[in-house]
Amino acid sequence: MKISILVPVYGVSKYIETCAVSLFEQTYQELEYVFVDDCTPDDSMEILLRVLERYPQRKAQVRILRHDHNRGLGAARSTGVAAATGEYLFFADSDDSLATDAIEKLVARQQQTNADIVDGTIRLIHDDGSLGEKLPLLEYDTQTMLRLMLAQNTVSHNIWGRLIRHDLLTVNNIDFVEGVNMAEDYCTMTRLMYAATSRACLNDIVYYYRATDTGAFEGWYKKHHLCSVLSANRVVGEFLAERDKNHTFVYPYELGVLNVFHRSLKTLPRNEVLAVCPYRPTHLIFRCCKALFVHQATRPLLRLAYLVIKHFYVKSAISQSLNPSISQ
Repeated sequence: MKISILVPVYGVSKYIETCAVSLFEQTYQELEYVFVDDCTPDDSMEILLRVLERYPQRKAQVRILRHDHNRGLGAARSTGVAAATGEYLFFADSDDSLATDAIEKLVARQQQTNADIVDGTIRLIHDDGSLGEKLPLLEYDTQTMLRLMLAQNTVSHNIWGRLIRHDLLTVNNIDFVEGVNMAEDYCTMTRLMYAATSRACLNDIVYYYRATDTGAFEGWYKKHHLCSVLSANRVVGEFLAERDKNHTFVYPYELGVLNVFHRSLKTLPRNEVLAVCPYRPTHLIFRCCKALFVHQATRPLLRLAYLVIKHFYVKSAISQSLNPSISQ
């Protein structure tokens, strides 16, 4: 089974060698590497080519695609998906790295289970090279994972570190959205989890995520980042409106959207927020929260009420997953 490893490259000259070595030294052989140069301003691509010279057996498996101008992470991932020919896809960021046997173990787990998505264990690695904690691997079914992803800030929605059936994207017309460069993983992974029929987990570490402080938190307060997050939520909402005819996932989606509205309104005026993500909640309590979030005096109390509601929803979703006989 061929696996396509998709890697966007932009401004990672400090890390690309470590990443590339971990990719080219994979014990699994039936691989295709698709690197997308998103018009990187540094010498990342030169370093990548020098590393490739050390692995002549991999050269025929490597494809390098180039954007003629910087289009952002969403577009770079999209370019990689369009070029991929593998039955399964594995996304890797070019400042991260893989365990040498990562793909081999993920493929073995997929063949045991025939799962659409196979999640491996992720471990943090700090900028000084020291290893951090392992992220908890939550072995929930796809519907529970989707509920928790939609509620936001409860489980990881990263696209990397997962083996994903290629057909999930092509058959369901799911792709990354150009211009959505913050929350792009949330935008895509929630739709993929909706389309998936099965998910398997692997307790072995497959992916080392570099925990570099890139100012992402501060980015929440920059207009273009906020608009990207709002756009990601709009795309997911439109997808669910089209596909989720039984409204199974409306409640957790609205929980997540309210979190985004609350944070966005700290920086952007209400009309700008609604222009990017014009979503009207269907549940009365969420409509009230959304309307009152704009008033400074009521915001802290509403935020507390929202967090309490969310806590009990997440607790209920997990309990039902562990005990399917419990009704919603």
